[in-house]
Amino acid sequence: LCKKLGIEFPLFAFSHCRDVVAEVTNAGGFGVLGAVGHTPESLKIELDWIDSRVKGRPYGIDLLIPNKMEDKQGDLAEAELQSRIPDGHRKFVNSLLERHGIDTSDLWSGEYDKRTADSMREAGAAKLLDVAFQHPIKLFVNALGVPPKSIMERARSKGILVGALTGAKEHAIKH
Repeated sequence: LCKKLGIEFPLFAFSHCRDVVAEVTNAGGFGVLGAVGHTPESLKIELDWIDSRVKGRPYGIDLLIPNKMEDKQGDLAEAELQSRIPDGHRKFVNSLLERHGIDTSDLWSGEYDKRTADSMREAGAAKLLDVAFQHPIKLFVNALGVPPKSIMERARSKGILVGALTGAKEHAIKH
């Protein structure tokens, strides 16, 4: 794997922080930028920054693209998506934050982020990949398992390796 990716060590760092991606890459590992929260414009800024610091060393990006999803193209309204989050999940998160004294009032309104949601659909992800494929990335990883076939084919046609994150051994075998 090291030889295939052109790295010294089998060390991967998945991070939303460009500094971490660049440092791990420069240390001989493989940095992977979490790109789901970006617009195409902000992703270009981040990848330009990484490119200027890694000087040709390999790195990659990851996105969250469902392979099977009812709302692949974004037809569900925000209220409908919010209603699908189980109350038990909301209560658990709120109790966890409260128990540990974590105040999130200045971090996130809790409202549905349309930008992130768009990048979790094939059309929105394609815009991010348009930007990423203009950079010398060596790996595209989908954090929700195997990416849609069209996206896999597009990456592979550019010589970019494709990976899929899994949560269990059974998922890896299935993929």
